[in-house]
Amino acid sequence: MEAVASLVPAGSVVADIGTDHAQLPIALVKRGICPKACAADIAEGPLQTARMNIAREGLQDRIATVLSDGFKHIPSDADCAVIAGMGFFTAAHILEEAADRLPAMKRIIVQVNNEAVRMRRWISEHKWEIVDERYVRERGKDYEVIAFRTAAHIPYTESEIRLGPCLMKQKGEEWLDYLRRQYDKAKRINALRRECAQPADEDLVQAERILEEYLGV
Repeated sequence: MEAVASLVPAGSVVADIGTDHAQLPIALVKRGICPKACAADIAEGPLQTARMNIAREGLQDRIATVLSDGFKHIPSDADCAVIAGMGFFTAAHILEEAADRLPAMKRIIVQVNNEAVRMRRWISEHKWEIVDERYVRERGKDYEVIAFRTAAHIPYTESEIRLGPCLMKQKGEEWLDYLRRQYDKAKRINALRRECAQPADEDLVQAERILEEYLGV
C-alpha cells in the first residue's frame, strides 16, 4: 500500500477501484494527500467492511463508497485512479472499458500481480506515458507499481518494457537485487533447456539477454 500511496499526486481525488477494505483511501485522506476519495468495489461484502472502517475513522463525509464495476459509477470529480492487486487481464479490461474516462485522470496507478511486463507492454501499445514506478519486496514477494497517463508517448523499447523506464533510472538497490535474481533464474532455465535438448524459450532467452546487458554481468 505504501508504494501505491507514494505515487498519488497531492491534492488529487482518488478512486480506489477494487478497494476491498478501503485502507488506501483512508490512509490518503488521513495524511492530507487527498481532500476526499472514493472507495469502489464490484461486491457489496467488501464495501460493508470499507464503510465500517471509514466510519471508525470518522471520514464518512470525505470518502464515498461506491458499488461499481470498474469505472462505471465512479464520481466525475475523481482525477486519479488506483487499480491494485488484480491480474493483468482484469485490470486491462477495466481500463479498456473506461477509455472515455482515462484522459481526465492525472494518473492511473496499477499494480498487477506478477505481470508488470504485460502491463507496460499494454501501455506502450496505446502510446501512453509511464510517469513513475515503484518496486517493493514484501514477505518474500516482488511487486512493481506503475503510474501512467494518457499523454502521447512513443512506444517503449523492449528493455524499458521488461525493466521499467522509471525503475531503470532510479536504480534502487533492492530492485537491482531483484533483477539479479531474475537473471540467475533465466540463465539457469535456459542452460537446463539446452542441456536437455529442448527448444529454446525465446521470451526467456530475450529476458536473459536484456538483463545481462543492463546489469553488465
